[in-house]
Formats: sequence, C-alpha cells, structure tokens
Amino acid sequence: MSQTTDNHEYYLSQIHQLKQLQKVDDQIYDVKKVLELAPSEFKELQDSFTRVEMQRNHINDKISHLRDQESRINREMEEEKARLKKSKNKLMATGSEKEFHAVSREIDNIEKLSQPREDERIAVLEELKTQLEQLSGIEEQYIDLKTQVEARKATMETQIKEAEARLAELSVQREECSKDIPLPIFQRYEFIRVRLEHPVIVPLAEGICPSCHIAVPPQTFNELLRGEHILSCPNCQRLIVWRDDYLADDPEGQKALAEEQARLRATEAAEADREPEPEEEDDFEEEAEEEAETEEAPRLGAE
Repeated sequence: MSQTTDNHEYYLSQIHQLKQLQKVDDQIYDVKKVLELAPSEFKELQDSFTRVEMQRNHINDKISHLRDQESRINREMEEEKARLKKSKNKLMATGSEKEFHAVSREIDNIEKLSQPREDERIAVLEELKTQLEQLSGIEEQYIDLKTQVEARKATMETQIKEAEARLAELSVQREECSKDIPLPIFQRYEFIRVRLEHPVIVPLAEGICPSCHIAVPPQTFNELLRGEHILSCPNCQRLIVWRDDYLADDPEGQKALAEEQARLRATEAAEADREPEPEEEDDFEEEAEEEAETEEAPRLGAE
C-alpha cells in the first residue's frame, strides 16, 4: 500500500512539474508572438504609409507640372497682349493702305491665337483644381499614417526590448522548471512541443482526448485512472492524465469542478422532475382497453 502511495505521489509531482513547465512555455510562446508580430504589423503600417506617400507625391508632381503650364500660358498671353497693343498702335500710325492691310492681318493672327490659348488656360485651371482637391483628400491620410508610423516605431522598439528581456527571464525559469523532470518524460514533452500547438499535457474528464477529440482505448483509460505513469494519447501523442490528478495541486480548480458538477446534478434532477410518468399513461391505456372490451361483449352475445 505504501509503495502504491509513493508511486502516486511521485506521479502527481511529475504532473505538477510538467504543468509548471507548460505555463512557462505558454508565456514564452506569447512573448515570441510579440517579437514575431510587432515587426510585421509595423511593416504593414509602413507599407500603407508608403503607398499614400507615393500617391501624394504623384499628385504634387502633377500640380507642379500644371502650375508650370499655367505660368507658361499666362506669360505667352501677356506677350500676345503686348504684341496686339503694339500692332494696334502701329495700325494707327500707318501711312499707306498697303501697310494698313499688313498690320490688320497681323492683328487678326494675334487675336486668332488668343482664343485657343484662353481655352488651354481654362482647361489647365480646371485640372489644377481637381488635383488640389485630390491632394486635400489624401493629405489627411498622409498626416495620420505618418503620425502612426512615427508613434508605432517608438513603441515597437520599447516593446521589442521588453519582450527580449522577458524572454531571457523565462528561459532561466524554464531551465529551473525542467531540471527535475525525468529525462524520458522531458524528451517526450519536447518532441510534442515542437510539433504540435499547445497544450502538451491535457487532462481527461472521460475517455476522450480533449485536444484531438478521439477516444482513447479502454485499457489505456483504465491505466490512466490508476495514476502511476504519464501516458500519451495514441492519436495526437499529447501527454494525458486523469482530470482529478491534473487538479491535485490546484484547489481553485478543484472548487470550480465541484461547483460545475453540482450544477450539472441539479440540472439533471430538474429535468427528471419535468418528465411525464410513463406508468400513468400505461394505466390510462389499460382502462381504455377494458372499457372497449366491456362494450363489445353484449354485442357479441346478442349476435
């Protein structure tokens, strides 16, 4: 009896050690996720900012080009206006009919060029207005994303430093947690940890693995209930233990389990009280059959 008790106590101590190791590994997993996701999330934000910045630069280039066009057209129109004024002054000073006609043709040519130039100026101004409106719309995005990138960069650097420091602490804790676990069990734990998602060790409340949802063989389940060795799920290979043994070092977990079981029993009792009693229905059917036979008997005698 003492040997069996000692074996079970040793078995419970192994479960406790594995649970502590798994808690540390869960924290390491979370910290590594931070180190993995923080740069990728920052890159997504940076890529969004780069796209908006390229659009903004493209619009600014178009605006710059349109303003150059506007300046050129205005300059040419001013030059044409000066030539027209000069030609009109020249027309007033002509001394011969031939010279008059020549200057008149010159004025006509200048005036013919003025209208297309004006049309071109109006088209440039309309396009410039459109581009300025687009720039106004994208400028808000640009400023917002730039602010986010600068802020996220600062927080990410702090976050990564803190995560790296935390990872170093957890590595020391992991070494401490795993040093007393028997080597064969620790090797099985490591084999599973690097190949499957957490958890590695799971409690069974009935004969089904809670991770892969496959029933364990009855012989394995019976051995599990004896509580002497750390077993593996035949399907997913995770380490499996009986629920009560898993909660042996967890008073809060035991209390929660007891409360849940009490609620289930109360629910089952309430449902049982609501079910109709089948015996009463059977008695009613028997009485109906007897009455039918009684009514039919006189008819048979009369025949």
